[in-house]
Amino acid sequence: MRSYILPFMLAFVVHAAAFSLISMNWDRPAEPVRSAPRHIQAEMIDLKALAQQQAAQEQIARQQAEQKRKAEEARQRREREAVEQRQQELARKQAEADARKRAEQQAEQKRQQEQARQKAEEQKRQAELAARKKAEAEAAKRKAQEQAKREAEEAKRKAEATARAEAERRKQQQQAEADLQRKLAAERAEAQARAEQASQAVIGDIQSYIQAVLQDSWRIPSTARNGMEAVVAIHFLPSGEVDQAYIHTSSGNAQFDSSAVQAVLRAHSFPRVADVDPLLFERRLRKLLVKFRPEGLRW
Repeated sequence: MRSYILPFMLAFVVHAAAFSLISMNWDRPAEPVRSAPRHIQAEMIDLKALAQQQAAQEQIARQQAEQKRKAEEARQRREREAVEQRQQELARKQAEADARKRAEQQAEQKRQQEQARQKAEEQKRQAELAARKKAEAEAAKRKAQEQAKREAEEAKRKAEATARAEAERRKQQQQAEADLQRKLAAERAEAQARAEQASQAVIGDIQSYIQAVLQDSWRIPSTARNGMEAVVAIHFLPSGEVDQAYIHTSSGNAQFDSSAVQAVLRAHSFPRVADVDPLLFERRLRKLLVKFRPEGLRW
């Protein structure tokens, strides 16, 4: 609305000014109209020459019309001749096309007849071939069945023979394996017995060695009485040194128990323990229980 205000005001002012000018001229008297004489041009015409000129023009017009008519007739004649020629050409082409079509139809019929004859012959050959193949297939099938039967019987005999041989072989193998296992078990038992005897000998020797060392280092207290017994647990290191020593079972006398532990700590190291096989050390010498009695040490 704002965009139309200024044009509207301008249009209103222009129309108001035009109306004012028109209203001012309404009261003025009309000016008298002045009449002026017209000028006339005159020309002399020769009527005879004009008539001759008109006759010549008419003659020319007739000649042009005649030429135009003849040209139109010639054009129409040419068009008719062209139409007739086109119709004749179309008729000729149609006749040729009809002739080609008839020839093609005859050729197609002949070709179809030849194809039908060849198809019939091919079907006959196929039927004969199928019959021969069927007979051959049946003969081959019977032969294959007989061959398969013979092969199955032969395979069965071979399988039975193989099974018997395999059973005999497995039996002999099982017997040999059983004999070998018994032999190996006997050898292992004998080796274990020898190893156990050797281990017992080593352990017995080491125990005697440890017992002698402890016996030398033990200071039996004056409070000791026959019948007392203190069990000391000794933990050795692989080097033969004592790692720990403590009372496993008390004798009931603190002085007696302390003297037993002090005997172990006083000895401190047992070098011959380091010479023992590590596995045997772990199984038999890593921890020992020694019984301390006034009558002597025992295991």
